[in-house]
Amino acid sequence: MIPKASSSGQTSRVVYESTDTVRKWGAVFRLRRETEAMAFVQKHTSIPIPAVIDVQFPTHEADGPGWILMKRLPGSQVGDSWHTMSKHAQAQALRQLKSYFDQLRRLRPSGPGWIGSCSKGPAYDHRLNNMSICGPFASVSAFNDFLVAPVKNCPRPEWVAKYRSRLRDDHGITFAHADISWENILVDPPTGNITGILDWEMAGYWPEWWEYRKALFGSRSQSWWRDILKEVMQEYPEETETDMELEMF
Repeated sequence: MIPKASSSGQTSRVVYESTDTVRKWGAVFRLRRETEAMAFVQKHTSIPIPAVIDVQFPTHEADGPGWILMKRLPGSQVGDSWHTMSKHAQAQALRQLKSYFDQLRRLRPSGPGWIGSCSKGPAYDHRLNNMSICGPFASVSAFNDFLVAPVKNCPRPEWVAKYRSRLRDDHGITFAHADISWENILVDPPTGNITGILDWEMAGYWPEWWEYRKALFGSRSQSWWRDILKEVMQEYPEETETDMELEMF
């Protein structure tokens, strides 16, 4: 059992019930987002994602957490395997990951601007809004305004303009996993084949730089991981640095 933080004070749990199945428990709105995102990505890409066997979503949050029963995928976490993999296997993993992130990046919202879930619901990300839903946002400009809004409450509210000027409004909006890490990428170490990408509850339409920024969220700034990201997705160092500063407000 692997405990994970929850946005609502509840605890999400991933339980490996057998060699074939895994059950994920948690807040219904998060699990519903995840199943929608997985179905969307399975329809539009070749990314390996766990097959959903069954779901239970209580009608009301007060009725308790929900769950998703999924087929368990083979492979080990990239973080556990990368340093023991051959150069050939590492190169194969990089090729596949780049293809998968390119496929996600080609998915665009149907309208001129949309930052939120693939079903046109609100945005959710543990980086934002005290881990609660926010938005949806009709444009990159509206999302940028939201990012800098907390600065208004600091002792130097004039910094709002400084930070806002560092966030461009002309970025595109693309589909993103938005929580990629070395823990939720599964790989077959001998071959380097990617066997699964997990944890899609934050996936949705985001500014094009958000995937890279979130891949470096928290303690994910290790040099070997940065080297992987450099090969598999476009880097946005200036936007990432700005948001890392904004995260402190």
